[in-house]
Amino acid sequence: MAKDSKRQLDHAVDDLEHEVPSKAKRFIEWARSERARWVRIPLALALIAVGILAPYMPVVGVEDVPIGLLLLSYDIPFLRKPMAALIEWLIGLWRRLRGKSPQRRS
Repeated sequence: MAKDSKRQLDHAVDDLEHEVPSKAKRFIEWARSERARWVRIPLALALIAVGILAPYMPVVGVEDVPIGLLLLSYDIPFLRKPMAALIEWLIGLWRRLRGKSPQRRS
């Protein structure tokens, strides 16, 4: 079960990497690596805290909560499946808004 959710999260984040600019893609690749774990966890907690405590700020705000949860989902197994579903839903929404048909995976 845990391996299925990890695989689902990895696939969703792979799809996300295809939709973001190259600098963001490099950050995502680094953040997914095992060597980034000691930075990933405190960064995720900080993003969640800032998103909750300062949701009205222009640069940081409520949008930081899902980013923090995504980072944290690599280290907390029960977050993987919901975050994978959220990413897939957001990518599908993004592609529909851009006029692309969603890619089906087999």
